[in-house]
Amino acid sequence: MNIHGPVALLMALALAACQSTGSGKDGYFSNPVGVGTELEVVEPLHVPASLARVYLQGGEVGRYTDIDQYQPFCYFLMHQTSPVAQEIRPAVFRVRSVELREQDVRLATPLRVVHLGAFGGSDGPGVIAFETHMVLEVADQADPERLVCSGAFAPPAEAAPIRLAEMRLVLGKKVTVRAPGSAGF
Repeated sequence: MNIHGPVALLMALALAACQSTGSGKDGYFSNPVGVGTELEVVEPLHVPASLARVYLQGGEVGRYTDIDQYQPFCYFLMHQTSPVAQEIRPAVFRVRSVELREQDVRLATPLRVVHLGAFGGSDGPGVIAFETHMVLEVADQADPERLVCSGAFAPPAEAAPIRLAEMRLVLGKKVTVRAPGSAGF
């Protein structure tokens, strides 16, 4: 008896049932903002010398070492590092493109034994975060190149992309987000 035909049909039906119904609601892996979103930097942000990033979390500016990666955070990324401090001047930046990326942390061999019991037996990432990369443009400044906002690092089954409300909390009063179709645009 050939069961390949019925099995293939059942698989096709199961996969079709998993497809989006086109409800118009944002999906789990959708980006918090789209092309055309405006990000208004309302006060100067200072990028330390020899660095190309300035981090924000809870409405406060900080360095990488100040950030709790188990909570959502964002950073402005400059085109390159500079031997002197750089400044992002107040301006309205327009989001030119948006991309969702997965960032993972692979555990070192001594830690893998603990990892096996906590998250299953795979050799995959210990924790992941979804990062929303927004390429920016503005008329009178070359930098920053992009804003990257990350959801909290978490086990793969629990990780989620940052949402618009979280993004606004992370940026605080230093950056106003005006996304089409949301309150505040």
